[in-house]
Amino acid sequence: MSAPSNVIPEDAFNREETVQNYIQSRPRALMDIPVRIVIEPLKQLGKVGQRSSCLLDVGCGSGKLTRLLAKNFDHTIGVDASAPMISYAIAFDSDNSDNEFKVANAEKLPIEDNSVDVITAMFVVHQADLDKFIPECKRVLKPGGVALFYRHQISKILSAVDDALPIIDGPVKMMIRQLLEKAREMSHPTFHTHELHRTQFDAITWEKKSREINELEFAPGSLWTLGSWSRFYHTLPFHQKLRENGLNSLAELVEAVKNTWSMQDRDSNDIKIRVVYKTVMIVLE
Repeated sequence: MSAPSNVIPEDAFNREETVQNYIQSRPRALMDIPVRIVIEPLKQLGKVGQRSSCLLDVGCGSGKLTRLLAKNFDHTIGVDASAPMISYAIAFDSDNSDNEFKVANAEKLPIEDNSVDVITAMFVVHQADLDKFIPECKRVLKPGGVALFYRHQISKILSAVDDALPIIDGPVKMMIRQLLEKAREMSHPTFHTHELHRTQFDAITWEKKSREINELEFAPGSLWTLGSWSRFYHTLPFHQKLRENGLNSLAELVEAVKNTWSMQDRDSNDIKIRVVYKTVMIVLE
């Protein structure tokens, strides 16, 4: 396993403006997806509802998702390399003594040996040095503990008001994927496809591991407009990197959707969409 390429600025989420925009733009529905794909396998493995169970969420960001997962555990620890993100997590969680948040990177976890029942990590594998991260996971997990690494990316875009409009997939989906991959390759070469994640997952040495791939749509009632959806993605580091280089693949993507639906003259904020995400998760037991 090799260390990733650090083309995304290391301080991407240490900029206060970036953190605020990310927190304000991130929809609750996007957090419902990982909660759904994580809790169910943990229930099947008997890791939810145990007495004195402890969860470690690596790359917890502002802690919003961590707090949703924490409802299923007696104690939860969230770690993230971004100090501003952890500051927000602590501020939002000041009344809950069962959760704690710490500034730390994935390669050096400030956690005692054999003290954690479950480790979760979303969008961490592509950035962490796996030669250091995996041994750290094994060190802090209790015997019989479980680690879940997962990520998701857009699979389909659908109209939220007109089922007769074409689903954005097939040739148009391929064009969208190419636009997003162009953005990612410029900002972080290892952050672009499920195929690369599959390679990384296969390189992980663990006694027992399995992979699950699912397609999940936002929870009913959690609708985005084309405008609000693109604004959220503008807060992510690889799109910030693109804009710094005078490129904006999201603008091209938005125009592609509008052209496909013959809505060139419509305001993006008035076009309601549903988004289906493909999720990939590896379970390490």
